[in-house]
Parts: sequence; structure tokens; C-alpha cells
Amino acid sequence: MSETSLQISQAKEDQPPSKIPESVKKVISMEKENETNANRKSRIDLNALPTRQYLDQTVVPILLQGLSALAKERPPDPINYLAAYLLKNKTTFENNNSGSNNSQPQNPQT
Repeated sequence: MSETSLQISQAKEDQPPSKIPESVKKVISMEKENETNANRKSRIDLNALPTRQYLDQTVVPILLQGLSALAKERPPDPINYLAAYLLKNKTTFENNNSGSNNSQPQNPQT
């Protein structure tokens, strides 16, 4: 092996193996941009919806779950119970504005 090829092979070994090619970086940045645009678009679409559809997609899923939990528990202070339920479980429903949330959040312990 010549000295030049030996230097090239050593240089390749010195480079970190996890270097990301430019083409992959471009794809990643495009995906992030598309995700950001989709988030903006969904916010705009919510503003354009009629009142009933807006409520059905944003509030009704968590409210139905909260009312169901309220009916099961029958606490002495139902308003505070429902408020605590909504606050505790809001993150479950925040990212899903389609109204098709299938997960069953647990009841708050108030």
C-alpha cells in the first residue's frame, strides 16, 4: 500500500462515523418545515370551522370523558371535580384536534 492511500485510509478512520450527509440534512429540514406548516394550517382550519364542528373537534372529546368520570364518581363538588379532570387530562387531548381520541384518560384523584 502506498503512503498516500495509507494517509487517506487513516483520514477516513479519523472522521466521525455518524456524520450526516447534506442530502439527509435537507430532507430533515424539509420535514420540519412541512410539520410546522401543517400545524399552522390546522390552526387556520379550526378558525374557519362552524361553531358546532369546532367544538366537536376541540372540546367535546375531553368533556364527554370528564362527564362520564363525573357520573361514575358522583363527587360532592362536581364543578371542581370536572375542572380538575379537564386540567389534569388536557394534554391527552391537546395534540389531537381531530376529535377521534380513542384513549381513556384516568380519573383525577380529587
